[in-house]
Amino acid sequence: MTEKCHLSVEIGLNNFSYCLFDTLTFTYILLKKFEFQAKDIKESCEKITNIIASEDLLQKEFYSSSLAFNNFPSTLVPTPFYKKEKNREILSFNHEIEEVLTDKMHQMDAINIYSVPTELLNLINKSFPNTQKKCNSSILIDQLLLQNEKTEKTIVYASIERKKLEVCVLSENKLEFHNSFTTDTKEDLLYFLLFSMEQLGLSPEKTELVLLDDILKSDEKYNLLYEYVRNISFGNRSENLNFTKELESIKSHQYFCLFSQLLCA
Repeated sequence: MTEKCHLSVEIGLNNFSYCLFDTLTFTYILLKKFEFQAKDIKESCEKITNIIASEDLLQKEFYSSSLAFNNFPSTLVPTPFYKKEKNREILSFNHEIEEVLTDKMHQMDAINIYSVPTELLNLINKSFPNTQKKCNSSILIDQLLLQNEKTEKTIVYASIERKKLEVCVLSENKLEFHNSFTTDTKEDLLYFLLFSMEQLGLSPEKTELVLLDDILKSDEKYNLLYEYVRNISFGNRSENLNFTKELESIKSHQYFCLFSQLLCA
């Protein structure tokens, strides 16, 4: 069964998700998500190792595979200004770094430089040796630019996950702003979103806000956002993706990057 499937994996310090895509029917057939608490990178790697070992499917052979690192330090650099030997220096301006990796962006002329803990990278290289690796931010930005290639208006995208907000602002199909924030409360989420919009002179009452990933209309987070930002909608993954009946209940804005990995690999 798995020999005809593409495996997509998404890994963070407190989460692990994967899904299977049937390359014969062009359909997603499986999704699994694990969340856990870890006090440091050592404990995080131990828990990820246990998850991989406990999932029999992950021991199989696949037609192809990809993996994305989620919520790690990253910096976009325009290609004309990029110099490989400056990777560590550039990234260390704003972040503590260990192993430095890079992605060439597909939908814009830039390089995404990002850092992953050494222990985690060693674990991934051992567990998924022939897998193409990317930064989750690279997938998010490329997919949003691809979806909006004919859109001229300004749109604010907010990818919301547990204790994380990632903001992308697109205008005339160009990335105007990108940043990630740690959010311990729903008030943090509101503050950083409004702060980002304020920096760009965008009106919360008029600017379109599109929500992605771990948020629903019934959530307190949504209700708070709607008090301040009126033009809110939920995003949609690519129309080219098909899902089994078991997965159709997943909202179209959820797991946006995980389901987009295959399109951006």
